[in-house]
Amino acid sequence: MFPSSPNIKLTLLKLDNTPDNIGNRKLVLISSKEVIGINISVTSKEYYESKKTDIRIDVAVKIQSFLYDGSRHALIDSKVYKVERTYISGQFIELYFVETKIKKGDIDGLIG
Repeated sequence: MFPSSPNIKLTLLKLDNTPDNIGNRKLVLISSKEVIGINISVTSKEYYESKKTDIRIDVAVKIQSFLYDGSRHALIDSKVYKVERTYISGQFIELYFVETKIKKGDIDGLIG
């Protein structure tokens, strides 16, 4: 495989945190979009910056900019991640993810 070949599949998730009939908060899936990206390594600079802010970046992915729909969560390998920061680099956008405690079963409307 070539170094810049797409090598990771992720599902971008738009979620809404809404109350149910008795007031309990639940996550509802608004939309999802499956995309293919390039898994990139977290640079040492990014690592040290995340240590300063007490935020640990778990996954970094580069996708084509037009594919990104502003989603704040993604499903990667059956784990839900939050988009911590984005960086536009030409025709690509780099997405930096932090693993969440959200389980797939916690999201109403998510199949699979």
